[in-house]
Amino acid sequence: MLKLRMIALAAGVAACAFAGASLAAEKVNIAYIGGTADVGFYIADAKGYLQQEGVEAKFIVFDSSARMVAPLATGDIDVGSGAINAGTYNAFERGITMRAVADKARNKGDYSYQALVVRKELWDSGAVRSLKDLKGRKVVTTANGANELAVIEEALRKVGLTSADLDMNLLSMPQQVAAYASGALDASILPEPFLSSAIKQGTVASLTPMSKLRDDDVSGVIVYGDAFIKNRPEVARKVMRAYIRGLRDYVDALKDARLAGPGAEEVVDIIARYSTVKDKDVLRSIVPHYVDPDGTVGADSLRKDWNYYKETKLINGDVTVDQIIDDSFVAAALRDLGPYKPKR
Repeated sequence: MLKLRMIALAAGVAACAFAGASLAAEKVNIAYIGGTADVGFYIADAKGYLQQEGVEAKFIVFDSSARMVAPLATGDIDVGSGAINAGTYNAFERGITMRAVADKARNKGDYSYQALVVRKELWDSGAVRSLKDLKGRKVVTTANGANELAVIEEALRKVGLTSADLDMNLLSMPQQVAAYASGALDASILPEPFLSSAIKQGTVASLTPMSKLRDDDVSGVIVYGDAFIKNRPEVARKVMRAYIRGLRDYVDALKDARLAGPGAEEVVDIIARYSTVKDKDVLRSIVPHYVDPDGTVGADSLRKDWNYYKETKLINGDVTVDQIIDDSFVAAALRDLGPYKPKR
């Protein structure tokens, strides 16, 4: 009887401790776009890595990373997911500061989830088969001062052209898909799943993977607001540990430029549950993005972008890449987790 009472008491203490831990959970607001590249946080939440760190995450969907800037600066959002572009440096110059703290998505080798595509009629007729053939053609990017524009410019210069030789315009991703269908657009950089969908519909052909234009190109990063860093650094470290654990599960699931490695089906299920891409067959068939399983930000790629922004006066101040990056949270996580070791 005494033994039973002791067991009951222990169970009660454990329940109280659990309830206390739950009440004490740190609330963290995480902004994301909803694409497949936010998979690190999807897995961290779905598999309980954030909860194990005592973090209660609230995921808030934004239609663009640009809209995250103001709430990150005010502290209404703690963590953001997006790209470092010219606007990021200009905002920093005005005192609207935030830091790139971890990797999110890259085009690397066979894992090039973005590609430079051309209208299918131009490909089929042989009118466009190389970068040189884009001269005078209508080419679009999603924003001025974005990574894709810097990469296109870098590639064009290698063949003796610049973006001034093209008819450059701005269109959102859905608008691009529609423009190809109507024949109003000649070329652009499309990411998955738009890429595979447009190819399947017969409106575009892939001219070259993004990784052939610039290998190990960084297209997205994880951002911490300065208020989060300064006011809750320990919570920020906890979020990073959970995020990197999620990244590693994702990287383990990569095989032969598909989600086909160990644990792939679980990862596909999680992405379908959290992202805007709900079709699991699509997720199995698209080329997935690459990400550093240790979370290190790809500074070399960001510097190439910065050089282009500076040269073309898209950056109006002196803020550098090194000022934007804060690798201390990744470093702290790696001290606890150790370096990545693949499962296979």
